[in-house]
Amino acid sequence: MPQVVTLGEPLIQLNAVTIGPLRHVIYFERHVAGSEANFAVGVKRMGLTSGLIARVGSDEFGKCILATLRGEGVDVSQIRIDDSAPTGVYFIQRGYPTPGKSVMFYYRTASAASRLSPEDIKPSFIKGATLLHLTGITPAISSSCRDAWEKAAELAHHSNAKISLETNIRPKLWSSVEARNTLLPIIPKVDIVLTDPDDSNILVGQKDPNRAAKKLMEKGPSLVVFKLGSAGSIAFSGRTVIKHGAYEVPVVDPIGAGDAFAAAFVSGILKGWRIKKSLEAGSVAGSLVTTTRGDNENTPSPPDIESFLAGVKGPERKIGE
Repeated sequence: MPQVVTLGEPLIQLNAVTIGPLRHVIYFERHVAGSEANFAVGVKRMGLTSGLIARVGSDEFGKCILATLRGEGVDVSQIRIDDSAPTGVYFIQRGYPTPGKSVMFYYRTASAASRLSPEDIKPSFIKGATLLHLTGITPAISSSCRDAWEKAAELAHHSNAKISLETNIRPKLWSSVEARNTLLPIIPKVDIVLTDPDDSNILVGQKDPNRAAKKLMEKGPSLVVFKLGSAGSIAFSGRTVIKHGAYEVPVVDPIGAGDAFAAAFVSGILKGWRIKKSLEAGSVAGSLVTTTRGDNENTPSPPDIESFLAGVKGPERKIGE
């Protein structure tokens, strides 16, 4: 059984090769993506074993996802092939209307993954894991996905597996009220929360990381991490506050950086690393992913992280620290 298990929708990403509105784009690159799939790949590259619970369509894109994840060493035994629904697809528009930013356009309605249900959750797969990683995306996809997500959390909680939650609230998928009413009840079962000021404002009415972290930790988590983009990251554990700056790199496509950060950080914690070292690993991973198209192609291994750090020594190469 894999050490780290997650569940959610793996998708095919069609990333614009050129910058600008999609109506003018002629060429696209195909990538395998999806927040939880990215996380599973990141964990495996960090040297731990990982598995993904999901559904894909019985189509060429579904086959592509299975082959890619299997090739990365992710356990795909719990990915069900659905003969009656397609694999989800989304497009990336880069550098427009805001330079350096990307916009996502999803075509995932009635996808195979939206039909994920509690029956797809094998208890032994969850109970055998050291950690279950959840995101706020999966329960927003459909009611059956929400039920599967809640079942997985309950199984992990009762088997004493650790749980990490990356809030990832997507306004395109559900309202702030729905997100808050779904995510807050699960937080007392969670050990590690990864979030950002916008999400914490929805959940506990606070954008300030210090105040928001205090409110979140009062509900149960022992570790709360805020991802602050170009301002770096902050981790809160008890009364300890640890900050780490971001790295200045050429940004090609920022999509996927948060998933890479989460994978490296959580993996570091599971390996017994100090919080500061785990934050550093997460920051490097997030930075590297932004330097190319695709969400996980540049997700690093520990030796890659060390090589990166060796090449960027000096405070002048860091911002927000």
